[in-house]
Amino acid sequence: MSGPFRTALEVFRIRNYRLFWFGGLISNIGRWFQTVAVPIVVFDLTGSAAWVGLAGFAQIMPMAVMGPWGGAIADRYQRRKVLLVTQLLQSLPAIGMAVLWFGGVRSPEAFVAMSVFVGVSAGLNLPAWQAIVADLVPRQQMLSGITLNSAQFNASRMIGPALGGAVVAGWGPGVAFVVNAVSYGAVLTGLALMRFEGEAAGPAAPMRPVRDFVAAARYAFAQRGIRTALLAVTMIGFFGMSMQMLSVTVAEDVFDQGERGFGYFLSFVGLGAVLSSPFIAGAATRFKRSQIQSFAFLLYAAGTLVIAFSPVFAVVLVGGFMMGSAHLTSASTLNTAIQLQVDEVIRAKVL
Repeated sequence: MSGPFRTALEVFRIRNYRLFWFGGLISNIGRWFQTVAVPIVVFDLTGSAAWVGLAGFAQIMPMAVMGPWGGAIADRYQRRKVLLVTQLLQSLPAIGMAVLWFGGVRSPEAFVAMSVFVGVSAGLNLPAWQAIVADLVPRQQMLSGITLNSAQFNASRMIGPALGGAVVAGWGPGVAFVVNAVSYGAVLTGLALMRFEGEAAGPAAPMRPVRDFVAAARYAFAQRGIRTALLAVTMIGFFGMSMQMLSVTVAEDVFDQGERGFGYFLSFVGLGAVLSSPFIAGAATRFKRSQIQSFAFLLYAAGTLVIAFSPVFAVVLVGGFMMGSAHLTSASTLNTAIQLQVDEVIRAKVL
């Protein structure tokens, strides 16, 4: 094994990182079952792309609202223990959706409301999930650790949606919700088995989430490199992620591919990310991060245009592959740029 592959995989020698990575992979595969099932349920019940967008908004908006609390908690308490709690919380909406479905509830409002709880628990979880990588790997391996953490997420996207689409088509969304709930056992086990020397909590100052978040925002925007990375993330989130969110309507409404087609599209997004991850992990030794990110922007735009002008669904899958590669490149590059510049005491708040 040579070059970027060897460089990228060196972090797997670290026991805690292995537990984190493989536990997250299994859990995220299960989570994609639910991610596929919810928009399919909402679209089938309403026939409306607007309702699908509302379901996505109901999940994403609470994540933003809970960010100040999630960041403050992750900077104050032991991140491993924070993740044990937040991962357990994330399993509860999956159980709730399974209960709704098997209980005969067919109201789109109910599943949109449950998506709000998904967003709340995810918002509390995400800062600690991103920040703990700095606790698991040495500074010189940060890009590899972050890139492979992103690759893990996208490897689950490669596997989970295809399986989830097949499960929804064959056995219904209720089974997909159950699979997601059960899968959280893997990441909880991995976190429980981790061991740290001197696993200390953060500073003991009073926790004031909103005030601390405002202070972290001022700090971030005063740092040119962090400010640029955050603006780039905002551009991708606003213009790029909306395409992925509404891909269920492209698969079902435009190309009549149904649940399996939606799952295949998400899988190709994940495939593009996974195949590009070893190269990105080793790219920092040869290219500036600004050059890598510029390439990612161009690739993201190209993938979006390919989807927009696709004459057949096979070409849509190619566009999804391109977007997946671009997204992994952006996520790992921008996250690394922030993590290498931020002060430890406010790491999770900025992330």
